[in-house]
Amino acid sequence: MKEKIISCIKGFLTAYALVTVFHTPLSMEAYESGLDFYIASVYELLGMYDFKFLLIGIVCSFFYLYTRQALRKQESGYSILACFFAACVLLGNSYHEAGCWEYCFGSMVNFLKTGLAFAGYSFMFHEILKGIDCFLQKGKFMDDKHHFFSEYAFLKTALILCVAYVPFLILSYPGNLCWDVIGQIEQVIFETGYSAHHPIVHTLLVGGFVQLGEVLFQSYEIGLFMYMLFQLLLFVSALAWTVEVLAKRKMKFGVLMVLVALYAITPVYSNMASTAVKDVPFVSFVIGYIICFSMLIENPQRIRSPKFTGCFILLQLGMILFRNNGVYVAGLSGIAAVIFLWKKYNVKERFKSILVFFAASIVISKMLLVIVGQILQVTPGSSGEMLSIPFQQTARYLQFYQKELTEDERESIEAVLGNVSEVAAKYDPDISDPVKALYNQDASGLELFSYFKTWFVCFFKHPAVYFEAFFHHIYGWFSPFIANSVRYEVDYDVISQQGLFPQASKLVLFYYRFAGRFSLLGVLENVGMYVWGLFFMTAFFWKRRNVRNMVTLSPLWVSLLICIASPCFFLHPRYAFPIVFTIPFLICFMISVGQRERN
Repeated sequence: MKEKIISCIKGFLTAYALVTVFHTPLSMEAYESGLDFYIASVYELLGMYDFKFLLIGIVCSFFYLYTRQALRKQESGYSILACFFAACVLLGNSYHEAGCWEYCFGSMVNFLKTGLAFAGYSFMFHEILKGIDCFLQKGKFMDDKHHFFSEYAFLKTALILCVAYVPFLILSYPGNLCWDVIGQIEQVIFETGYSAHHPIVHTLLVGGFVQLGEVLFQSYEIGLFMYMLFQLLLFVSALAWTVEVLAKRKMKFGVLMVLVALYAITPVYSNMASTAVKDVPFVSFVIGYIICFSMLIENPQRIRSPKFTGCFILLQLGMILFRNNGVYVAGLSGIAAVIFLWKKYNVKERFKSILVFFAASIVISKMLLVIVGQILQVTPGSSGEMLSIPFQQTARYLQFYQKELTEDERESIEAVLGNVSEVAAKYDPDISDPVKALYNQDASGLELFSYFKTWFVCFFKHPAVYFEAFFHHIYGWFSPFIANSVRYEVDYDVISQQGLFPQASKLVLFYYRFAGRFSLLGVLENVGMYVWGLFFMTAFFWKRRNVRNMVTLSPLWVSLLICIASPCFFLHPRYAFPIVFTIPFLICFMISVGQRERN
């Protein structure tokens, strides 16, 4: 009886969490009397108990009764993670709807509603995580049966994905564009001057293809389409390689089919395959890097193979050269790997591991970039690119407390960002680019030190402003309840984007907008879901003290830190592509490692 009562209470709280709607805090001034205000507050707290609430509550109660019996012997270990996910949902919803945390902490009523919803979500996520843990632990995902992918897995997968992606590319002829790649193309065809703001190798590649199309066919469109075919080939090859690696490890046909289906039907894959953007070749190299990185962590003796290590270094070079932040992925994850594997190598192999994991690729790439930069007179990128978070916090602070600044504080900010009134006016909570554009690249080290001293002092004066600016900047990465869109809608006069036939581009655009509204497709391309997957897999291996697999996940944790430091989440989830496009493979790979050990 006690179990049933507890399950009913959990079911009620979960239904409350799933059904309740948050609003802007009530104001007493809007009511004729205090009594009216308190009655309205009670109504707001209780919410609506309609048939939908009753149905969800009953289903959740039976769900808790079932899991209590089915997972009775299953160890937990996910309480903290479940609470973290619940907080992500509630704070994410508040920032998405209100632009601040007032839906959670704006009033006592909202605070109590948040507490009840937090409990309901925490109970739900806790049971779900336990169920997934049980499934991964007890499921059999590998066997020796011969199946479709047992032979020529790479070619078969590549063919399937081409069939899935090419129609979108043809309909989008010559290819969808984003603002970044337009600027890169213009650097080449109009000789506007090269900039290291975008990776110069990709600028030369995409601009070179477009220029080649004009030289050979008098058509920029054909040139762009040739680049799109190259990009498609690179992307498809990387994805097909993941299936081939898993097929060689005797992964079941059903698992591989699910993975291929995920690649084929998830909108973000076909979308990126038909969009000219630096992130696609970059993530293709990242996928290859993750494959080699995982295999080296699994079997450190692979470092003795010149072919394997050569391939690994080339993939790192591609990753670094095709996106400016690729060096951080290679460097930081490489350091983690070397530290983990240090005792597994002799003295000679330790030195070699440092070269293979990060040193060689970083040194070679920097040398290449210096040489190309000197030849083409490339303008260096802004050193303020990685300062999105403090700049956003300063700008938000100035909107509320500009008058409280001392003269020294004002001067220290203006030395780095310019006039404080303009900084406040440029603040956009969704993207840091308007504020970063004000950054004075000639600011000295002493002026930067003075700015950060002021930034630190202002934090202690009004810390809530800093927290709100930070959470608004990152909330979208952490909540699957927040939809994201990755289809760029950019018109460019130099290159016609009418598609294969008139209005074809609008047909493609309709599909991607619809896909975001369709639950299954929207969830499959949701960035927050994959970030949660990263958190869960880390907790899964932490629970088992499996350091090796946690190190295997290190490149994705570096990528998440890059997402947090990036200009925004809003409409730009491409910063998380290294996580989105590799988590499915990594889960399968690490499961195969565990099952091999058990066998």
